[in-house]
Amino acid sequence: MAITTPLELTRTGVAAAVLLLAGLAVQGVAQAQAWRIAPAVKATATTSSNAGMQASGNATMDTVVTVTPQVQLLGTGPDYRLTGTLAADMVVYLGRSRTDLFLPRGQLVLSSRLLDRLLFVDAELGADTTSSTPFDLLSDGATFYNVGTTTRERFSPYIDRELSPSSRITARTDHVLTQGRGTSTIANNADAYVQTHSARYDLRPEPAGLRGEWNYQNTSYNDSTAGGLTLQTARLSALYAPDPTLTLGLTGGRDAASYTTNNVSETLRGVSMRWAPSERTVFDALVEKRFFGTGWTVNFTHRSPFMAVSTGLVRQATTYAARLGVLQAGGDVATLVDSILQTRIQDPALRQIAVQDLIAKRGLPNTLTGPVDLFSRTVQLQQGANVTMALIGVRHTVTLRIFQTRTEDLRGPTENSVIGLASDATQRGATLGLSRRLTPDMSADLTFTHTKTDGLGPNVALHSSNSVVRLGATHSLSPRTTLSGAVRHQTGSSTLIGVKATESAISVGMLHRF
Repeated sequence: MAITTPLELTRTGVAAAVLLLAGLAVQGVAQAQAWRIAPAVKATATTSSNAGMQASGNATMDTVVTVTPQVQLLGTGPDYRLTGTLAADMVVYLGRSRTDLFLPRGQLVLSSRLLDRLLFVDAELGADTTSSTPFDLLSDGATFYNVGTTTRERFSPYIDRELSPSSRITARTDHVLTQGRGTSTIANNADAYVQTHSARYDLRPEPAGLRGEWNYQNTSYNDSTAGGLTLQTARLSALYAPDPTLTLGLTGGRDAASYTTNNVSETLRGVSMRWAPSERTVFDALVEKRFFGTGWTVNFTHRSPFMAVSTGLVRQATTYAARLGVLQAGGDVATLVDSILQTRIQDPALRQIAVQDLIAKRGLPNTLTGPVDLFSRTVQLQQGANVTMALIGVRHTVTLRIFQTRTEDLRGPTENSVIGLASDATQRGATLGLSRRLTPDMSADLTFTHTKTDGLGPNVALHSSNSVVRLGATHSLSPRTTLSGAVRHQTGSSTLIGVKATESAISVGMLHRF
């Protein structure tokens, strides 16, 4: 199926649809069952010995001031739910060592019901500050080098209909526009339109059941030299549930892909398993023979009143644009804390307040370090693993993330990639955060982070590594105002720019929630 709508026209239509739905939701505030708007502002001053992470002979000391206004939204009504955080980092280099920056970020998500038990619409507007390439030195989030902004608009109408107590049919169409803006040529030319269509029929196993599904994805870049990339899968699964908590499946179908000069189609077959002994613990696994070889998706999640754990294994075909701006599962600290507090605080609005209060008072980061998406204009083979954990005690908080991701471009026998324009690389990393509440109003935190990227194939000459150690403290001046301070040391090296650099920094900041 070819894309016949020009990308610019499509962008306008999707963005208009998202804004229209958000406007309709806001009009319903008066009828909302719960509505919360929470503005806040944070100011941070960081004095760095090497603000641009340059080689030792070119290091420049500078003081970087960042002011971040933000607002959190939560609104629910009979037929919609609107949630999100909107923020912007306004970065000023007092010593003029680098250009000042304005970096918008945030996410606004709307879920709405148009026809009861039939027609629904999801929509999203998002912006993130991302690194341009993992082969460069990675920004620490305080001095902002090698960064850009990724924006994303999504419009997703879908049908969800229960045909009987044991059967259901769903059909969904997702239209996603992504844009990259940054210091690199890659980021500035990564605008794309991704459309995904899917249909699914489920017959719940009692103990035997059936599932049929079809998925189609097409990625088109805003570049006349890049054609559309298509992935298409049709599956039929026979299900058996020997126990209400366990479902086993055998899968067969057809798998096809069209990318660059390649058109492939293969028989698909595999096995699946779902084990859900409770709503707090879920294990899902799917292993299949695909057009690229063996593919798998394995996920395990568990939460308790004091802990949240998630692990994942994946080997799949995907595209850069389909992943752009999508945070990997487990990377968002607010989501982890929210899952821990679900059993203690039932009301979503009150839980949102508690989540942000805990993050601010214990000096937790907003996200945990993960792999950087690598740009290429073809289908990519992605294989990865990650483990994420958050533990919240009376005095101590622990966050941990370990990841490894390998990406490779899928090419024809006569196709070659250009260095820097291929995704072939292995990324590894880990981050460990420890926080201790010293007094009712004061906490101390210590964070270790290390990442390493090694190029493969056409990128074999490219390597980078980054290590950061940070010691910080937070003090609550009032229930709404938090003062923070930190010292940090980091080292990094990159063969892409031929730099080995070190940096030490001290920072102070204040967060006030209105």
